[in-house]
Order: sequence, then structure tokens, then C-alpha cells
Amino acid sequence: MEHGIALTQKNFSLKYDTNIPRQVGLAGSSAIVTAVLRCLMKYYNLSDHDMPKHVQPKFILDVETSELCIQAGLQDRVVQVYEGLVYMDFNEDVMKQGFGDYNYLDAVVPPLWLAY
Repeated sequence: MEHGIALTQKNFSLKYDTNIPRQVGLAGSSAIVTAVLRCLMKYYNLSDHDMPKHVQPKFILDVETSELCIQAGLQDRVVQVYEGLVYMDFNEDVMKQGFGDYNYLDAVVPPLWLAY
């Protein structure tokens, strides 16, 4: 209830599996935490109105730093939340509001592949 969102008392189980190595810069932990947040939001019938997109990346980062003790920045989390090409402004004055300035960019991006 810290942020004014009352959640019903329901049990759930969470299980995941990954083959992304830890702390190699492939955004594995942030992808998992982002996916968990989305699952919990759906499970508790929460929408982007309840937790706006612009605050989700910071929430995800806070989970990673406080619960997983991973030092990171907001960039991966912003892209994962917004799902696309995003302009991000982390100017000190902008960040005083608790989040950056994030805007979708309309651009045609060719399919990208990551080979590991």
C-alpha cells in the first residue's frame, strides 16, 4: 500500500529459467524483473494507469539494486518497458522528478539479431 495500490490477498507461484549468464551486460536480470512485474500487474489486474510506464523502469531498477544487489542504470529497463526505439533524457534537472524523459521514436529499424 506504499504507493496507494491495494492488492488482494492471493497466493501465486513464480518460476523462471534462463541461460543468460549473470552480469555480462545482456540485460538478463532486468528482462526477468520486467517480465515478473508484467505478470504481477496482470495477476492483480493492474494497468499502466495504476503504475505508469514512466515509473516502471525505476521500480524495476530498485528491485534489482535492493533485492538482487546488482548495480545498473535505467537504459535497459526503459527499452524493456517501452518495447521499442526510445529517446531517453537523464538530465540531472529532468531526473529530479524521479524518472527521465522517455519518448517513442518513429523509425523503421531492421530486425536485429544477437549472437552469443
